[in-house]
Amino acid sequence: MAQKTLLLNKEFGDNIFTRHKMSSFFKNINKTKEDKLILDFKNIRFISRSCVDEYLKLKEKSNKTITERNMSNDLKSMFRLVENQLRSVNFEFTKETPCKNVGCVAMN
Repeated sequence: MAQKTLLLNKEFGDNIFTRHKMSSFFKNINKTKEDKLILDFKNIRFISRSCVDEYLKLKEKSNKTITERNMSNDLKSMFRLVENQLRSVNFEFTKETPCKNVGCVAMN
């Protein structure tokens, strides 16, 4: 199984703002030949709530195995918030969520 690491700050700069950019990014990674992708969040300072929502939904649909690395505490908090919101409306995650991969603690 081929693996590739993608540095998100090279794709987005240090902030990720729009669903459209996230959607375009996933279209591109879904076309790659590698089956396993590591998305490196190093130097990403901010991601909007809508981008996290889009990310989680597109990750669920992707045929790739995607693992997240180097998330700041602020990013982990945003992912945790959105994951919990999605679960509250009965969205079911079939793949590991970013918070599980990077050690987020579930909010009660």
